[in-house]
Amino acid sequence: MRRFLGCIALIPLSGCGGSTPAADPPTAATPAPTPTPSAPTNPFAAACGSPLPSFNDSYGFGIKVQLEPTRNRKVLNASPQVRNDAYCAAVGIGGRACNTRFEDNPQRVPCDHYMSGISESTRPGPNWFKEENGRRLRCGGMGVSAETPDCKLKDTNQYLLDVTEPGKYVACGGTNSPGTCGHCILDPNDFGVIHSSPAGLCRVEGSLGSF
Repeated sequence: MRRFLGCIALIPLSGCGGSTPAADPPTAATPAPTPTPSAPTNPFAAACGSPLPSFNDSYGFGIKVQLEPTRNRKVLNASPQVRNDAYCAAVGIGGRACNTRFEDNPQRVPCDHYMSGISESTRPGPNWFKEENGRRLRCGGMGVSAETPDCKLKDTNQYLLDVTEPGKYVACGGTNSPGTCGHCILDPNDFGVIHSSPAGLCRVEGSLGSF
């Protein structure tokens, strides 16, 4: 009888002598903390210099008639106002409320831009409206859709406005500004004539005097 040798199965010895401990899962890296973004810097503050007017002291806009190109067209000019007697004294103007600087001071323009913000036309300066029955209608031009035909933005300067009819015209600060406003009321009898000194034509509500 032929004899067969039994085959010895080679069984892995994973169960003999203990098992190799499983490796610990890799530790997840701790994400770096997200840096807190710094507040955006107003680009006009540095050029305005010191003293820098405070938004808390914003007193809206003083508006005057700058020019009368014809008997029935006037150009309004708005200037941001600061109501703080210490500030007004520091810039040499004096009074309880004043312009940001004297007109011939090179800091005047950036200081005005700082207080006025950026208008809807994307230029520094106020947004302009004509107020009718308590509703403010946009004065158009420079990419801003007109809601009234009685006023138009000047293409040379956001602080200037062409007006062709009597009424109440309002200038308000734009983005990155205190958002305060000022107004000028022109009467029907202000039109049809060219004045020798038109700057005092603007009236404000509740007052018979000029702004």
